[in-house]
Amino acid sequence: MYTLNWKQLEYFITLAEIQNYTKAASVLNITQPALSRAINNLEQSIGIPLFEKSGRGVKLNFYGHILFQHLRIARDKIYEGEREVRSLISSDKGHISVGSLYTLGINFLPLLLRDFNKEYPQITFSLYQHPTRILLEQLNNNEIDVCFCTDFNKNTLSDHLMKTVISTEPLYMLVPRTHPMAGQKSANLYDFKDDTFILFNNLTLFHNESLALFSKAGFSPRVAYEANEDSTVAGFVAAELGVALIPPIYGVNMDRCVPIALNDPDAFRTLCMIYKSENESIPVVNKFHNYVISWLSENRDKIAPNYYQ
Repeated sequence: MYTLNWKQLEYFITLAEIQNYTKAASVLNITQPALSRAINNLEQSIGIPLFEKSGRGVKLNFYGHILFQHLRIARDKIYEGEREVRSLISSDKGHISVGSLYTLGINFLPLLLRDFNKEYPQITFSLYQHPTRILLEQLNNNEIDVCFCTDFNKNTLSDHLMKTVISTEPLYMLVPRTHPMAGQKSANLYDFKDDTFILFNNLTLFHNESLALFSKAGFSPRVAYEANEDSTVAGFVAAELGVALIPPIYGVNMDRCVPIALNDPDAFRTLCMIYKSENESIPVVNKFHNYVISWLSENRDKIAPNYYQ
């Protein structure tokens, strides 16, 4: 089976496009005899002529046209692949897939990406929003490059997952406005031991974190409903179906709910940037990671401003 090499492909396509040996040789920066020998060897290897004379030049014959159509596509694909690889090894252009919690898409992420794109306009993003557990699965499966989510026990996940703490935020008890404690500014978790609860379900890491906090406070909650989305939890509380332990949630109608600050010292959650250690070798991802760390030093208050004060 005959194998076409890159030089023959380049020589053949150039001659087919220019249709003149002298001019094509000049473009290729080789001598005309060298080009003639290369085309002759190609035709002998394939077993059929590919060009015919046309005045002072040449043109493709029927078989040459067929080969040219395929080789031109192949050449364009090779160039496209080369350009894509070059863009990937450039730290100033490329594409990053980012995952985040829903709540971080309200304030933190838009501000971060806005500022980043001002400096690096040729780097584009795909955004995915899910609970932490799903984001970590996507990261492990190489579906995203980096994610912003709650802290996790690294021992339960792959060793190659790295994390950078970006912030901590307080937790609140969300109660209906009709709740007996709705007028209080703060309370202890144990004060709600007799209430019915709406919990975040086990698709979220916050589910187990909540149960651990209740246990430390000295009671096991009576759970009526579970959900994995902030607005649903808030909606159930507003409908007086129970109370809910929540992080700060934004962009949700809170007219019929009241968030109560908690005095318990462990009533907070940690937010992290998670990434794979091997992704640090990808220039655009490494640049983004370093930018986030630098950006946080000046903008940490923008991650989760306290809307409940």
